[in-house]
Amino acid sequence: MRRLLAVAVCACAVAVAGGGAAFAGTIHSQSSPNWAGWVALPAARSPRIARRFITVKASWVQPSATCTRGRTTFAAFWVGLGGYSQRSQALEQIGTEADCSKLGELFYYAWYELLPGPPITITGVRITPGDSVSASVHVSSDNVTLTLKDLTSAAGQFVKRAVMRRPPPDTSAAEWIAEAPSNCNGDNHCRPLRLTNFGQIGFTSASVTSIGSAGRHTGPIDDPVWDNGAIVLSSNGSLTYTPDEESYALPSLLSRAGTAFTVGYGVSGPTGPTGPTGPTGPTGATGTTGATA
Repeated sequence: MRRLLAVAVCACAVAVAGGGAAFAGTIHSQSSPNWAGWVALPAARSPRIARRFITVKASWVQPSATCTRGRTTFAAFWVGLGGYSQRSQALEQIGTEADCSKLGELFYYAWYELLPGPPITITGVRITPGDSVSASVHVSSDNVTLTLKDLTSAAGQFVKRAVMRRPPPDTSAAEWIAEAPSNCNGDNHCRPLRLTNFGQIGFTSASVTSIGSAGRHTGPIDDPVWDNGAIVLSSNGSLTYTPDEESYALPSLLSRAGTAFTVGYGVSGPTGPTGPTGPTGPTGATGTTGATA
């Protein structure tokens, strides 16, 4: 499947409706038309420990998606830094995807994106349902290192090192997200696309490393030295969708250790039937994005 939408797909910067308001330390949730998952933010109460984030990590098992003939759909699963604030100009992210063509064909692949650059398909890693994947993003000054490993395949490893100067990397948030990518026009106005029925995905071994005047600190999503919150994906009539186009994905509460959660497709988050394995996605932009207002 050619991703012709790629020329018009962007990673717009705001994750949640309401313009990226900070969470208040404990469990809160906000709604987004295209992100579902969890976000961590530096807390004003802990500037010595968590002034900004430098590393985010997680693992997941690639879910098996379900396609409906005649419906083109997209679902991306990723970890990243930045892109949450309404003022964000950058987003560093890496993950996998499950897309459906109008013919009912499934496409699974890995990708990365360094906004404002385009998303890029990772051709050296072949993703299939059931594969165990680990991913991380690390930022040091203007240097970004993105890593993705398919732990099911001996050859499934990718490392990308890049320098970002204008704009510099955004390290103001850490994210663990299942997403409905967006179609954007030339004015950077983005509209989330229809979400693929991915059943359920579980993020595990989630961690984030912060830096402050006291040095580095690594902890789970709900570490008390930073704020955190859940994001529910819901079009909820806010888009020009017909009822059968509306998307919804629901994150669970965090595990007791604060390192794991699931995201379920649909209101109740059912696990969909197993779909066929699709070919690796084409080289070029993948169409996965950051969030839209």
